[in-house]
Amino acid sequence: MDIMQKTVDQIRLHQKNDESFIKEISLLAEQKGDAVYQASMQVLTSLDLSEKTAKLYWQEALEHRDQLSQTTGRKIELITAVSDYLSYVIDRSYTPRLIDTALYKDVLHDSVIDKLTALNNRAYFDQTFEQQLSLAKRYNTDLSLLFIDIDNFKEINDHFGHQAGDAALRRVAEIVTENKRDSDIAARFGGEEFTLLMPHTGSINGLILGERIREAVAESTFIASDDTFSMTISGGLASYPLHGKSTAEIIAIADQAVYQAKGAGKNLISVFKKDKRRYLRVKFSHPVIVKELEIEATSTHTGIGQNICIGGVLFKSSEALTIGSKIQIHTKIKKDAPLLLIGTVVRVEAFGPNEYDIGVAISFKEMEKIARDEIAGLLRAEN
Repeated sequence: MDIMQKTVDQIRLHQKNDESFIKEISLLAEQKGDAVYQASMQVLTSLDLSEKTAKLYWQEALEHRDQLSQTTGRKIELITAVSDYLSYVIDRSYTPRLIDTALYKDVLHDSVIDKLTALNNRAYFDQTFEQQLSLAKRYNTDLSLLFIDIDNFKEINDHFGHQAGDAALRRVAEIVTENKRDSDIAARFGGEEFTLLMPHTGSINGLILGERIREAVAESTFIASDDTFSMTISGGLASYPLHGKSTAEIIAIADQAVYQAKGAGKNLISVFKKDKRRYLRVKFSHPVIVKELEIEATSTHTGIGQNICIGGVLFKSSEALTIGSKIQIHTKIKKDAPLLLIGTVVRVEAFGPNEYDIGVAISFKEMEKIARDEIAGLLRAEN
């Protein structure tokens, strides 16, 4: 079975119904060409057809399925329609291959699922990442990759035993599954490393989801026989098109971000940052007044500015803000030049009791959107 046939197999396994499968095959064919139809017919019928013939048979079999459904008054399964089309429309000598469906699904399941954690395995991740990146490029959408690595995992194995280590891996996999969205794709990359692909997701929203997973792991209690222990994870985030244009480049950058998180003390989700800054940063030490962007929010926080650039603001505060929260910042660059900014909290780093560095990403496009949403919210509240 070649790579394309395996890809079709996996698509078939993970789709809820025939309509979803047909749609995914059409999208894949737009990217990869008529070889997708050839592989699809091979998977469904075991027939070796040319690409041109396979495409013709696929299209006519779908039309035949629609006709059968109209005639019978019920939805006809795709495999039934294809078999009927080949047997009675094309070649009466064709005999459909009968297989044990349950056994077939078990074989497919074992080929793409990690047995220990029940997440997708590395092979499935590799193929799916290529497909998702192709879709992101085609439709000009964001795609983020989160790398997760369990902190001090060797010490857990050495102290509590490998069974406890296996249980910890399963529990982390469960936490990832519980917190991810339906559209996100989680996999065990290898050892104590996990990945989470997030289609249609930029780095800020990817960081927010990563933080949610990190907090859930840190707040969990893990059980090993009569002992209990806590555990943390470190993560690295990279996004298309911001950090890379190929799967290899994005994986390498996400991996570097993990090392940055480990080097910063672990139990941290890091977005990769190069030493070369995208924007020129200017130091400033004026007071800042911060207010969360919520209709009911009345409390304010204060801090002292550290630096500012077109893309963001860094300030010190005695209070930790929530990563992902939308805030207003009132400050001034010059004595008589007040400045109002709107942004998203993307970094909270503790340096001591009641001493935090707060990083805020500023997007003028996002500022416009937030302002519109706030005005709409106020109008709804008035009504």
